[in-house]
Amino acid sequence: MLHSRISVTVAVLASGAALLAAASPSRAAGPICGEGTYSYAGFALGSGSHGVSATIEQIGSLDVRAGHVAGWIGVVDPVTGNAWLQVGLSALPGNATSQIYYEVARPGGAPVYRDVRRFIASGEPHRFAVLELARRPGWWRVWVDGVPMTAPIHLRGSHNRWTAQVLGESWAGATTGACNGYAYSFSGVSLYDAAYRNLAGLGGVARTDPDYIVTRYSRSSFLAASISGASSGSKPAYPPPAKNA
Repeated sequence: MLHSRISVTVAVLASGAALLAAASPSRAAGPICGEGTYSYAGFALGSGSHGVSATIEQIGSLDVRAGHVAGWIGVVDPVTGNAWLQVGLSALPGNATSQIYYEVARPGGAPVYRDVRRFIASGEPHRFAVLELARRPGWWRVWVDGVPMTAPIHLRGSHNRWTAQVLGESWAGATTGACNGYAYSFSGVSLYDAAYRNLAGLGGVARTDPDYIVTRYSRSSFLAASISGASSGSKPAYPPPAKNA
């Protein structure tokens, strides 16, 4: 499975979101939705990235039955799948809106989740970036709408090695049942080299777990969404972003 552990979010909020399946052996194959499993829809953009950015927008309503949903970008250790840095939108059961968050798991450390901004409504786009510092290999920052959200973060062994990801995610919690319903639009997806040049658009085959789809709109934009949601029972028909970068 992929690397995100946004399930940490549930514990964090109660007290006060990897690679493709083959690349992360720590998660065994199992039922999709329910029984504590994760589901994904999106892309891994290759190893050795120096950064990734995208505009993410919640489309329509959420139906989070249990656990959480999220749309995010980030980088991950392709060997262990247990270290990463990501930023995006997430939502918990009962949420009508998303929240902006970032999460970091340093090599050998526990994930740390930070709630940046709440009440992000459907149709409200935000620009996210995870970028390696130009003169400090292995040091990264999270950006939201062009503003740095973190101090430089050291991720040991990440330089020229970690993989960029752009994903929709659902965790169904510890109970069995229907998958969570969400739709997140990704546009202006960019992958960067050491000179911060945009390398390419979305390449390769999308990751789509059962009950989730990826609809490509252009070389740099797509929709990650549930097919039926938790209750609708029909395939969603969402419009493409207003501007396909």
